[in-house]
Amino acid sequence: MHAELLGKSFADFAELDSSRQAAAAERLHAFAERLAEPLARPQALRERVWVARIQLLFVALVALLVFGLVGRSLKERFDLSRDLAPSASWKASSLYRECWCDSPAQSCENCPNFFFHTENEDRPSVVFDLKSVQSLSAVVIENRRDCCFERGLPLLVQVSTDEKHWKTVATRKDEFTTWRANFPSEQIRWVRLLVPNHNMLHLSRVRLLP
Repeated sequence: MHAELLGKSFADFAELDSSRQAAAAERLHAFAERLAEPLARPQALRERVWVARIQLLFVALVALLVFGLVGRSLKERFDLSRDLAPSASWKASSLYRECWCDSPAQSCENCPNFFFHTENEDRPSVVFDLKSVQSLSAVVIENRRDCCFERGLPLLVQVSTDEKHWKTVATRKDEFTTWRANFPSEQIRWVRLLVPNHNMLHLSRVRLLP
């Protein structure tokens, strides 16, 4: 290789036949790679370390996302397990003749899409009686399942201790299928879902969470 590199000019290589030129080129290429290898090793090592760090960061982010979703799901399940509505009675401001469930039930065979349906009236509402003063910090409302999501808006969540004086703790103005209304904890006995205009109100489920 020393003789091929030193003491020869471009013209010397040009005079070689094609097979010898190809062989010399291959040897020169191999020689150049051996010279560059010590310089390439640190760079390759740095690249491997960088890739490993990126992979570790990606795994950590995915793990945090999964843990966050699992934790949120478990919290929601725990919250729903404390639902006060099953032991509370309810009364709608009116009942449409199509169908309704009997309080305190919120599901029944003859009404698969809602458990009550008011007439088209001024200020339709449904009131839940918890039977005693209790803490309330959230209400989860599932709208009628089959249609008409634009009805019953705006929807107010109101609370009271005497069924005379009402405090509005949440308001929904946009259409929804499920709405969770969170608010600072209140000591209350009655919960009213009220539409403050001429309208209809029909819901498939209401959960009352402490």
